[in-house]
Amino acid sequence: MTPSYQSTQEPQWQESLFRLDRRIITSCVVLLLAAIVLGSAGCSKLRNENGTANTGGGQASASPENSNTATAPPASAGEGTPTTWVANASELKGTDGQTFTVACSPGGEAHSVWGSDIYTADSSICTAGVHSGLITYQQGGAVTIELRPGRTIYGCSERNGVTTSPYGSYPHSFVFKTPNTEAVVREAEDQTPVLWDTAATFVSFEPGKTYKFKCPPGGKERSVWGTDVYTLDSSICNAAVHAGEFTRESGGSVTIELRPGESSYKGSTRNGVKTNDYEQYGSSFVVK
Repeated sequence: MTPSYQSTQEPQWQESLFRLDRRIITSCVVLLLAAIVLGSAGCSKLRNENGTANTGGGQASASPENSNTATAPPASAGEGTPTTWVANASELKGTDGQTFTVACSPGGEAHSVWGSDIYTADSSICTAGVHSGLITYQQGGAVTIELRPGRTIYGCSERNGVTTSPYGSYPHSFVFKTPNTEAVVREAEDQTPVLWDTAATFVSFEPGKTYKFKCPPGGKERSVWGTDVYTLDSSICNAAVHAGEFTRESGGSVTIELRPGESSYKGSTRNGVKTNDYEQYGSSFVVK
């Protein structure tokens, strides 16, 4: 027969062990829950700190767009307003005396230009800038122009790979602002530059009116009709050589006077220039 103490003690020991296990489990659960709560708070704080760092306290976020803006080099002062190579000064809608700085993009193409140093307002600004030696087609660049009143005559010349055209009266013009602008303009006003194939037909015809032109060195032969009195469509520079003003090699200045037309024109050979006969023509010029 089993002693009575054994049957009484075993259930008490098992109950104590069960209670101990239950307390341990309860403690572990409490500790686990505490760890979860503390971990969540830490993660939340970490997210908040990271969010604050990215936004900079209300400033723009570091998005790809903002990053590109921050790393882009700053624009240089006086860079100018971007423009196209076909754009002209008339499109600026300015007034005489007003200046504009425009930026011509690299890789430009030639467009029409009338004038030399003083340009018609409908001339391509960028192409005129190449003609003046301020920029190149390849590199482009910024130029500053000043709007000026119109003129009764605009010359032409070949410079830096650009050949401009002559023109008669035009109501608006522009020049480039450089340290020697006024000296350049005065020279262009004193004597209008022309090329060796330029005829006097581009001027406003007024009998008795005189014009002073400048022919570049290294001239080329072009057609002339008449002797002493030349048809208005004759080459100005070759007529000047025929009249003995200068040579094709040297070039030089010549003043002409507009005259009424003749009933006939007789050609001749002088100073290495052979001129042609012609019948009646409506307008003429003589070399002064």
